[in-house]
Amino acid sequence: MSLEKLLEKIRDDAEKKSAEIILAAEKKAQEILSLAKAKKEAAKKKIIEQESARIKQESKGKEALLQIEGRKKLLARKQEILETVYQKAAVELASLSAPFYQDFIEKKLVQLVEKGEYKVIIAANDQEKITENFIKKVNQKLGDQGVSLKLDSFSSGIEHGFILKQGKIEINASLQEMIKAEKENLDLKLSKLLFE
Repeated sequence: MSLEKLLEKIRDDAEKKSAEIILAAEKKAQEILSLAKAKKEAAKKKIIEQESARIKQESKGKEALLQIEGRKKLLARKQEILETVYQKAAVELASLSAPFYQDFIEKKLVQLVEKGEYKVIIAANDQEKITENFIKKVNQKLGDQGVSLKLDSFSSGIEHGFILKQGKIEINASLQEMIKAEKENLDLKLSKLLFE
């Protein structure tokens, strides 16, 4: 074989080999690009899913906070309404006519006393409704139960109602305290209803 043919054969082989190498390199480059594109798409999808989940979680958190705020405002409004009702109840009780007010006070006295002697301190505002004669009538009803009531004095420390005293023990039965106790009882019931 002549030198020229040999060189041509080497050139042809080299061109074939370089074409094969280029083709293999292009194929490898295409595979790398496809793999990179797939990884990029997977990473993009993962980021979108994570962000979507984070946004949903934030939305749920904000929604829960809004619901809590709404409940707080509603509860505050209900408490305002109840406070108004309690204040009106105190005014209504205090403005009852003498017979009705005396009946109310008598029931409270009978409920609170046990055996023994008690001093009754009346609110200064009630001295026209709760008189010595009223206390005598209550004593007559309680006489067979071993209870004795004595009108002791008038107090400007309470607006309406009375303080019952036996020895060193004092029971504050002012209208304010009665309503406060009723309010606490009702608040407890409302709390159970609202939060169960």
